[in-house]
Parts: sequence; C-alpha cells; structure tokens
Amino acid sequence: MATQGVLKIHVHEARLTHDTETFGKMDPYCVFESRQQRVRTKTLNGAGKTPNWLGEMVTFDVKYIGDDISLSVWDDDPGKDDLIGTSEIKISSLCVGSGLDEWFKLFFHGREAGVIHLRAIWEPRGGPLE
Repeated sequence: MATQGVLKIHVHEARLTHDTETFGKMDPYCVFESRQQRVRTKTLNGAGKTPNWLGEMVTFDVKYIGDDISLSVWDDDPGKDDLIGTSEIKISSLCVGSGLDEWFKLFFHGREAGVIHLRAIWEPRGGPLE
C-alpha cells in the first residue's frame, strides 16, 4: 500500500447532541488538521444541531499514511467561537478500497457530542517505496 498521496474528504452532515447556544441556533463549521495542514469548511449559518455541508470537500497532501487527522466542529460566534466536539481519525482508516463512507463520533470533554458523516477518497502516489 502506498504511504503517500492525496486524501479527499467530503463532509456531508452531522447530528450534534452538544448545543453551545442557549437561545437561537448554532452556526457550525469544521476544522481538519494534520501536520502543517489546516483546512476549514464554510460556516452554515443557523444550521443548528443538524448541519448539512452538501459534500463540501477538503483535501490533504498526505506525507505518511500513519498520521492522524484532528477534526473539530465549532460554532461560529462573534468574538470567540465555541467548540462543539472533536474527533481523532487515523488517516490509514480513511484510505481503504475505493473509498470510505462512514459516521464518526464527536466528543466534548470526554462525553459524546454527536456524529459526523464523512466520505473519503484516497489517491495514492506511486508505490510503497516512493
């Protein structure tokens, strides 16, 4: 298996159980981080606890398939954004077969904060010795 390549992650939707708003609806967005790469989705204004990014795609140039991707979902607020939930995902778990279509759990301070639906497409570069 190639250890380098391009990983495309389509962000579909989330079902959030952790709500950061007392009044009104959350304005969620996602941040993906791995090594020196940081990618942010668009903010879904007023999407609340059931945001749908309609398959918005983020792309990573993977240097080593054994790395992790940190995913965090935030509520866009004036002043300071609120963390909704996080997940740590092994890149290798996203690089299977013709692609992965899966729901991942989100956590906030050790408690479940919901789930997020991702679809990943792995495009290996060269062979395992490249």
